[in-house]
Amino acid sequence: MSRLDAILFDMDGTLMDSEPCWLRADLAMITAFGGFMTEEEHDACIGMGAVTFLPYVQKKYGITASFDEMKEFQEKTYLEIARAELKPFPEMVRFAQWARETGIPIAIASGSTNVIIEEMTALTGIQELFPVRVSSHEVAEGKPAPDVFIEAAARLAVKPENCLVLEDSPVGVFASWQAGMHTVAVPPPVVQDPKGYLNKADLLIEEGMAGFTADKMITWLKEYFSDSDFS
Repeated sequence: MSRLDAILFDMDGTLMDSEPCWLRADLAMITAFGGFMTEEEHDACIGMGAVTFLPYVQKKYGITASFDEMKEFQEKTYLEIARAELKPFPEMVRFAQWARETGIPIAIASGSTNVIIEEMTALTGIQELFPVRVSSHEVAEGKPAPDVFIEAAARLAVKPENCLVLEDSPVGVFASWQAGMHTVAVPPPVVQDPKGYLNKADLLIEEGMAGFTADKMITWLKEYFSDSDFS
């Protein structure tokens, strides 16, 4: 029997359909600094966040530009694309709204920078829904390290083992598992073998966001966290 005290949401690919925007921005950034990454190679990096992804790219392609130079280019390019195209996932937002209305504390725990978190949550209309928003840039290590989830739990004043995380990426699911939290995996279409999540996730929505509904999630949550009162 398990108790639930808070729900933590990854942002990119979980709360909003941002991965296609990141793909275009990241590939443009890498090319601008002299490297070349395929879409398939980028798929393996989904969920890392700039704090992990940019040093990886610097090393992989021998890029001499600084982290800050690359981050500035990446952020500027992403924002230009996302402002025109980004949309939230309606069922995921509906689930977050249910949690708030039920009295369950919620937070965003994202690999994106604070600038992007603030603008994208405002753009998609979910900023007021999530008063607690934590970036990997505020902690020692980004995903797959558990730091951002541990920090989000601390800000909500709850124990990690009583948190539920919703994540789309393998590195995010691993980070949640490392934090000792319960995890729901909602894999993106680029993940070739979703069943690979099973050894780290308590629930796998194998069809990804296409199979996710707030009602199904609420039903599962009430059964799984049987020591909690959701009335």
